[in-house]
Amino acid sequence: MRFKATWLLPVALLALGSMSACSSDGDGDDDKADGGGNPDGGGNPDGGGDPNPEDAGGVGSGTAQCPAGALLCETFESGEGSWEVQKDNATIVADGTKTHTGSGALHIVTQNGVDERRNEGQAIARWARGITPFETQLFVRAHIFMKDLPQVFGQMGTFFVLSTSSIEGGFELQVISDQGFALDDWSARPGQGWNRQGPPVNLGMSAGRWVCLEWEIRRATKTSTHGNTRVYVDGALAHDFPDIGMRNYDVFAVGYGFVHPLDKSGSETWIDNVAVSNKQRIGCN
Repeated sequence: MRFKATWLLPVALLALGSMSACSSDGDGDDDKADGGGNPDGGGNPDGGGDPNPEDAGGVGSGTAQCPAGALLCETFESGEGSWEVQKDNATIVADGTKTHTGSGALHIVTQNGVDERRNEGQAIARWARGITPFETQLFVRAHIFMKDLPQVFGQMGTFFVLSTSSIEGGFELQVISDQGFALDDWSARPGQGWNRQGPPVNLGMSAGRWVCLEWEIRRATKTSTHGNTRVYVDGALAHDFPDIGMRNYDVFAVGYGFVHPLDKSGSETWIDNVAVSNKQRIGCN
């Protein structure tokens, strides 16, 4: 993925630092490596799984706390604030159509029929903002409800992006049509490229229900050029991506959509309870 300077530069001017913490630490270090659940990840790839109490829309009954000292905590109940909005063939808004907790969530709809092979651009939308520059560890948590998984293999759906305001590079966490995760490394470090989980995918993403998704990024020192990223689903380790290019990342983006859409680009996704910390894992509750 490559960012356009037209929106990276405004993001670079966003205030760094942390938002106020919501409550005490919610860390839960349940490291069940690659295979702690159903082979299908507990959900139906076509989004037809059994509904949760939260699935009907409106005010959700879930819980999610913000850890002390978090770099940011966002429940999407107070508008855009200091977030920068980027969208291409998609809409993104904080509304109450479906929430995990409280009365607001980020609601993303991507347009169907967009195909990069016809030079029609991307089908993606996200909110981005500056964060304290990455040193040796970073932890992200969000609750995500996908109506459907990507409908075409090779059309990866992007959730989170870390990048530099100086446009040196970055990487992003994605989901594939087989429920597995992918890590697109465009850090301009040696070995950069696309990495995927599996096959087989023993624990992956689910559609049709709220999923607690955690993303962990680590490197040995503040100057290390490479590190690793881990993905957790509902508290269990789904995959560890090694040898990922690292920089002093200071821009975080959250949303959903396809950088490389392949015609079947329609999707609807809700994201709630986003938290970012450099202290320790945040946990689902």
